[in-house]
Amino acid sequence: MEYSEVIKLIKRILKMKKMNKKIGTRITQKKGKRYDLFKMKKDHIFSLFSALSAFLFLLSGCNNAAPKYTDTPTSGVVKIAVDETLAPILDSEISTFMALYKDAKVIAKYEPEADVFKDMLNDSASIGITARELNDNEKAAFKKQVIDPITTKIAIDAIAFIINNENSSGEITFPRMKEILSGKMKTWHDADDQNKLGEIKVVFDNMKSSTTRLLRDSIVGNEKLPGNWFAMKNNPEVVDYVSKNKDAIGILGVSWISDAQDSLTVDFLKKVKVVALTSNDPQDREYYKPYQAYIALKNYPVCRNIYVINREARTGLGTGFAGYLAGESGQLIIKKMGLMPATQSVRLVHLHPENVQ
Repeated sequence: MEYSEVIKLIKRILKMKKMNKKIGTRITQKKGKRYDLFKMKKDHIFSLFSALSAFLFLLSGCNNAAPKYTDTPTSGVVKIAVDETLAPILDSEISTFMALYKDAKVIAKYEPEADVFKDMLNDSASIGITARELNDNEKAAFKKQVIDPITTKIAIDAIAFIINNENSSGEITFPRMKEILSGKMKTWHDADDQNKLGEIKVVFDNMKSSTTRLLRDSIVGNEKLPGNWFAMKNNPEVVDYVSKNKDAIGILGVSWISDAQDSLTVDFLKKVKVVALTSNDPQDREYYKPYQAYIALKNYPVCRNIYVINREARTGLGTGFAGYLAGESGQLIIKKMGLMPATQSVRLVHLHPENVQ
């Protein structure tokens, strides 16, 4: 039935109802039989009610119509959720992307890792930038929404450990670092015979962060963190606390200190020292800082993958930005920032001491 026909039938019902109210129900007797003035045949009544049902269904269909998206891979507005330990690199990626595509606006929310996944699940963010992939529970939740997110590895970064400039323990073996983080080694003298500082204080950004989750899962091994761990609010606060407390060791994402050309990074590195660790190889006696080359060669022992997770399920601006991060331009920025790009090689140059003037 056509829309115009539905309207006509509805009007007919209303008109008949009005007439019935005006003149009342007239009953006439004919040959001993009783008739209603407006009695209709069953098939006609059924037709009217069918028309009314069709009209209501049409209205319902209009109200529940699929939303019309106006964004494209290079234009429009998109909201994304970003692990706050990756803020420096994503700030650079977003500003470059929007400079290339003038009609695109990427609104980033920097937050703890746990909140990134919550925002993606409740559709507050089209994509998420995180330091882990979806777990089984999250995959099941997306499946209930009939969404199959696309996960793409875009980088490898590291967890950096920083100490006060007046702390002499700038090199720590990885086994000893594990004992410090697990709470088994409680004083700086335990970690280094030459160090006269007192009890070790481990400071980190917050309980829901990716750095805390990684170290708890891979090193600490307990859901409850040791008593000498102290939470700040964010990575800059970790740097500030360590710079003012000689006995503290701080934990932060390496992108906060990896870009030597960034003024904030230069400022941070004036305040604190980055700890060098031995590798996972017990035969290797060298110490390595979380530099790009040592991340690439897997000499530095505490590294992690970085992913972009796209739940958009269409070719909108979120998909465009995710593709940009994994593409040549996005990977060049990751390389420049001192992280290891996932799809581009890093040139490593080995210098022999005798060749260095």
